[in-house]
Amino acid sequence: MKRNFLKITLALVIAFTTFSCDKDFNSVGSDIIGDDHFDFTKYEVQNLVAYSKATGAVQSNNLPVNALGVYNNPAFGTVKSNFVTQVELAKIEPIVGTNIEIKANDSVYIYIPYFSHLDKVVNEENVYILDSIYGNVASNINLKIYENSYILRDLNPNPDPNDILSYYQRYFSNEKALIENNLLGAPLNNSVNTQENSQFVFSNNEIIKYKTNENGNYIDNNGVVLTDPSKRVIKDRKKPGMWLSLDKDFFKAKVLMAAANKLSSNTIFKEYFRGLYFKMEQNAGEDGVLSMMDFSKGKIYIQYHSDVTTVLNGVSTVKNSKKEYVLNLNGNTVNFYEHENDAAYQSALAASDVVNGDSRLYLKGGNGSVAYIDLFGADLDANTIPDELDDLRSRNILINEASLTFFIDKSKMDLAGVNAPKRIYLFDATNNLPILDYVIDNTSSINTKNNKLNFDGIIKLDENKKGVYYKLRITNHINRIINSKDPKLNKNLRLGLSVTENVNISNNGFLSSPITLGSQQVKFIPISSVMNPLGTILYGNNVAPGEEDKKLKLQIFYTKPN
Repeated sequence: MKRNFLKITLALVIAFTTFSCDKDFNSVGSDIIGDDHFDFTKYEVQNLVAYSKATGAVQSNNLPVNALGVYNNPAFGTVKSNFVTQVELAKIEPIVGTNIEIKANDSVYIYIPYFSHLDKVVNEENVYILDSIYGNVASNINLKIYENSYILRDLNPNPDPNDILSYYQRYFSNEKALIENNLLGAPLNNSVNTQENSQFVFSNNEIIKYKTNENGNYIDNNGVVLTDPSKRVIKDRKKPGMWLSLDKDFFKAKVLMAAANKLSSNTIFKEYFRGLYFKMEQNAGEDGVLSMMDFSKGKIYIQYHSDVTTVLNGVSTVKNSKKEYVLNLNGNTVNFYEHENDAAYQSALAASDVVNGDSRLYLKGGNGSVAYIDLFGADLDANTIPDELDDLRSRNILINEASLTFFIDKSKMDLAGVNAPKRIYLFDATNNLPILDYVIDNTSSINTKNNKLNFDGIIKLDENKKGVYYKLRITNHINRIINSKDPKLNKNLRLGLSVTENVNISNNGFLSSPITLGSQQVKFIPISSVMNPLGTILYGNNVAPGEEDKKLKLQIFYTKPN
């Protein structure tokens, strides 16, 4: 049994990199390899077929980053994201003391930092800009935080013995009813300050804590009570984040007064206190806003007073003092997405043409849509070699570069309120794997989201900072298809195209219902697409007259050996 679980664990280990927001993007003409190919011969593939497919519900548990909020995208529709997480003890078997009391000057609060970067310093205060936030940042939204009573399992109680991946529990983006049918009590963020609940705002304000005594009075470094606000002493500075007061009575009863055995391990604690649910609703008259967040950095701070007895030289002393206990937002999580698709987007997906290709390709993160590309022509059952590929194989050419270029439909993507994804990702959709060009690209950047610069996929902007196109280099992939004699390597694989939240993450998540492409059942989608709430509209291969200069292009630059 131990051996089986070891195999399961090894099969599912995922290494995630640090997340940060993209702020600087490539401009037109700034490619690593430019457009001047000198003496290379250019060949443009004539038979490309590309089409969009809706993903349906996607696996969304234990993502590295999560979306929270409501985002109205004029090009795609509205997405609402809610989130559930388990909670863990920062320290097991705490000595809480006796005569426990949460006094008026004690606080119970939650802090979850946002993605942000320092902009400037004004009057000794740091001014930040929020990153990875979409919609109207000034918009307020109705936030409610509930106790969840549904157990988020680690393991699937009914696995398929023949499927090693089935041993771990999967939760999908459309399963919010599992949680919302099992919420307990009233919202825990019940402060009289409406900015902490019914009119919540993702604020960019720096969070500053000042020194106070046990009675809540502001004090200087010598403990003297201050009456002049300008002389307050800063105890701690925190980056902008979700900073909310929580119900004191709840956390006193649930944590501080809990039986000792409930606090003896995090396994027991997570069964006892099953976590928190963050529920967002758009307020009437408000535009809506959505933020990407790393909830694993979140903490709940419980301040309280209690008696602690110490014994020194046989003499017992009881002291009542202020203490703080911390809970971490760690454990299993699930992100839930609700989409109200724009009518044009919905119609385009319904009319997708897998034989002739589409005029536009719709890429949308979350439970959205991806595109599939059949190089050298449609071959849904992969049982023939396209004529164009046969011709290229007969030429005995040395391939110097091959790239796919996707032009953005600016008429749809330049609408007010539309955020374009900073990067798209190309993958082997036949085997659900990265392609060779991705694997061998070790280029790196200060911003890790810009790694793999040769493989690319980063948006190219014009002088007005508007997106123009994306380019992906697939030189090694095409070279294998055309020149390799190994039938295992030269297969004309179907490619997939998606948005990506982080190019360093190449693992997959399950689809709730497979996508059917001929005889192929597509069961997976890149996790990096699930995490990204944005979308883009690209020109496909089957464009209208007059749009030929924008159509999807596969260009091969080559030389012919003497």
